[in-house]
Amino acid sequence: MSVTVNFGSFAKRRNSTKQPTNELSDSRTVVFKESTSVDSPTFILSGNAFDHNYASWNDGTMTRYYFIVDIRSKHNNLIEVDCVLDVLATYKTEILNSTQYVCYSSKSGGTWLPDTRIPVLKSTTTSRETASLTSLFNPNGFYVLTATGKDGCHSYACDASHLSQLLDHINDWSDDLINDILAGHYPWTDPNNPRTAVVYDFANDPSGSLAKMNMLTGFCGNAYSQAPSCIRSCIWVPFFASSFASGGAQVFLGSFDCQLSPQPFKLKGEAVTGSTTVKIPWVHTGWRRMYDDVYLYLPLAGMTRLSGDSLTNVSSLTIKYSATATDGVVAYEVKADKNIIATLGGQCSANYPIGINQQASAGEIIQSIVAGGEKMVNAAINSSISPISMAASAAGVALEGVAAVYDTANVANSTHASTIGGVGGGAGSGLDLDIQCYVVSHDTVIDPVDMKDTMGVPTMAPIQLSTLTQSPLTGGYCQCANAHVEAAAMAAELDAIDSYLNNGFFIE
Repeated sequence: MSVTVNFGSFAKRRNSTKQPTNELSDSRTVVFKESTSVDSPTFILSGNAFDHNYASWNDGTMTRYYFIVDIRSKHNNLIEVDCVLDVLATYKTEILNSTQYVCYSSKSGGTWLPDTRIPVLKSTTTSRETASLTSLFNPNGFYVLTATGKDGCHSYACDASHLSQLLDHINDWSDDLINDILAGHYPWTDPNNPRTAVVYDFANDPSGSLAKMNMLTGFCGNAYSQAPSCIRSCIWVPFFASSFASGGAQVFLGSFDCQLSPQPFKLKGEAVTGSTTVKIPWVHTGWRRMYDDVYLYLPLAGMTRLSGDSLTNVSSLTIKYSATATDGVVAYEVKADKNIIATLGGQCSANYPIGINQQASAGEIIQSIVAGGEKMVNAAINSSISPISMAASAAGVALEGVAAVYDTANVANSTHASTIGGVGGGAGSGLDLDIQCYVVSHDTVIDPVDMKDTMGVPTMAPIQLSTLTQSPLTGGYCQCANAHVEAAAMAAELDAIDSYLNNGFFIE
């Protein structure tokens, strides 16, 4: 059987739908070798000059395209050309008109569709963004003095000079008060307009003298030494005092006016709140963010790792803070868009030791007088109560009466001051006080877009294959899943078509 077959040199991929245009210009009359196959025919033709690689044959119903597999020279100037059917070029129309589930192609399924074929490198790059809590944290901080005053317990924002003044005023007051008590002076008397001093007579009127002394200062409860015990606590916090201030106020320890200058701020009891934002310093765009680790550092709360693959579409984080100066606690709420993704907290106060090396109270001095009369001559006691001026016969009885009155009142009214605070926390305030967001990025071995021409990019959708043709001359890689093309082809041809589509081919 003689047929006309066109031969030529044609460059194409084996797994491509590309068809020749004008390349097959060598038209020859050939005969089929006996017992040959239409899909893998052997053509016999004359002449030894033959260097072609591609052929086409129109059998009257369709044009079939063939790759030349082998060329053999025969006797009598004949050659045999073995061919194999190019099913992708032959059934190109049926293939492109079909709709298949496309896994990879030149058409991207979106920037967030991952290409899991690309290996991820173990090497990393790190980027960082910061945000300052300028309205809250101050490295210099302030002291929070909590004290019981005339109208209850209050907290004050103090600096170091305030604490020095407070201790100095208490010591001065206690030093002067003892001398005034024992001399019978009114300690509140205006020096320019003094009142008449009280005269004690412990020999004849011990109870009355004790009452006069107690009237002046209330020494039976060591009243003046209650001032230090009114200091409930003193801590240091790394905040701006102005954020917590509710106006200036004088500090009272009990009824004692500390006369601090300038007046410290009285602190609000409620929390101070606010918010700020910090950018997430993404290195990549799209799905590669799923391989990035996101870390968030919050002052005094520490470092926490966030779920990077849950934040891929988020550009920044909102940090809401709530802080209380009275205990030095700060709490954070981390939001991505409107969703709370983390809550953290920290304690930033440092206990500040504050105490007074205070001399004995007036009551304790009088008790010593009672216990050893003449030994107290050198105690700078007013001569009106000195044992030297007392009648020897009445001394024992008088002093015993004073002791009885004092012991009864002292047990009921005495308090014991102690040093407040100790070396404690707050070390975190010496670290960074800025919010910091880190992204540790793991790069892919190549940029995903570089896969487009060779292995395609993820598509993952049912698509009519003709829509993937970029132009008449160029095409792209396409790989389908469970593809089955409907065509007027033999079973082996259909199997070959489906195999190409499912394993990857080029639409050209």
